[in-house]
Amino acid sequence: PGLAHFCEHMLFLGTKKFPDPMGFDKFMSMSGGENNAYTSTELTVYFGSVSKSAGKEALARFADFFRAPLFNEKYVGKEVHAIDSEHAKNLQNPTWRIMQALNSLSDPKSP
Repeated sequence: PGLAHFCEHMLFLGTKKFPDPMGFDKFMSMSGGENNAYTSTELTVYFGSVSKSAGKEALARFADFFRAPLFNEKYVGKEVHAIDSEHAKNLQNPTWRIMQALNSLSDPKSP
């Protein structure tokens, strides 16, 4: 868990131009689309698909995530809890645990 993961969650919860915290998900659903995101150790990925006719508005809404996010304090506690829950789930995942063990054994000087 970390700041990048927190930002990933908060960006979906409203922007200056589109302030409704559920607005992006509602728009994507009503437009026959879908979206999601994930944060890994080195990057955050946002992805989605939407009908061609809704593409221009979808891009405007998505771009506003990065241009003018609201980061509404009202949702901070909820999102921190969600991130902690995801992290607790990951700690139980055997593949994740193996990768963490291997990472801890790697040479920090290695590119």
